[in-house]
Amino acid sequence: MTTTTISLERSAYELLRARKKPDESFSEELHRLLGSASPELKGFLDIVPPEDGPAIADAIETIRAQDFNEERMRALRGRPRNGHRA
Repeated sequence: MTTTTISLERSAYELLRARKKPDESFSEELHRLLGSASPELKGFLDIVPPEDGPAIADAIETIRAQDFNEERMRALRGRPRNGHRA
């Protein structure tokens, strides 16, 4: 992991520190507050009962399969038939 040092005014640091959860780093906090392309799912584990995990995994797989099938159908509709455009 690469790190970068930044300078903050004391007031900005105090704002960040006040909003930081006990179990997160400042980097994790900034991702949470500002959004992230690949958010951590740690917080999700605190609100979902473990017994719901398999149902959630099944739902995600169903959505992925539907998305895949929709993309496949779009690609097939745009593909030429017998070398000619439809």
